[in-house]
Amino acid sequence: MCSFICGSIRAQPKTFESICGKEKSAIVWKEKMENDIILLTTTSQSSETHHYRFSPSLTTLSWQLTDPAKQTNLTISLYNSIYYFKGTLNHQPCNKTVKSKGYPWYQNIAYSAGQLLINKKNLKYECFRPDNLELYVMQAERKKDSVLFNNQRAQEVKVRLTGILSHFWSCLYYFNTTNHQFIGYKGVNGAPGTPETIIKSK
Repeated sequence: MCSFICGSIRAQPKTFESICGKEKSAIVWKEKMENDIILLTTTSQSSETHHYRFSPSLTTLSWQLTDPAKQTNLTISLYNSIYYFKGTLNHQPCNKTVKSKGYPWYQNIAYSAGQLLINKKNLKYECFRPDNLELYVMQAERKKDSVLFNNQRAQEVKVRLTGILSHFWSCLYYFNTTNHQFIGYKGVNGAPGTPETIIKSK
C-alpha cells in the first residue's frame, strides 16, 4: 500500500464545497510527503485548521487542531497505545493522557477509507470527536460499489458509531471508483433539526 499511496500524493491543493442549509463554505486539503510520513493540512473559511500526520499504512500518528479565534492550539499524539494531549483548548491548558480502545486510529476517515476498503467490506477504528474530544469506536462499511455522486462514479461508505450508539448517528462518504480518493460526504452534524451537510469536490 505504501508505494501506491506515496505515488498518489497530490502536489496541488484539493478544494471541496460544504453546503449546510443556506450556508456554503470551502474546505482545502494540502498534502505532502516527508520521510515516508504523509502530512495533511485541512483548512476552512473559519479560523480552524487541522494538521494530520499519517503512517504509510494510513493510521494517524498525530493530530493538531488550531483555532486562533478560540485560543486553541492542541496536539494529540499516539504512543504505545496512549494518547498524549498537549497544548491549549479554548484558552485553557490541556495536558492529559487517554488510553486507546485497541483499534487503529483514523482521525480523518475521509482521507483513508477509500484505500482501506478496497479489499475488505468493513473496518472498526477509533477517533476523537472534534467538538468534545471524546474517543469513540466507529465502523466504516462499504455499502455500494458504484453509485452516482456529483456526476462521478463513486463507492459509497457508511460510517457509524458502534454498540448501543449505532442507532443514533451515521453518515455517508463517497470515493472515486478509479483512484479511491475522497470526493464527497452526506450527514447531519448537529442536533436533531440541523440541516444535512453535503460536501463535494470542486
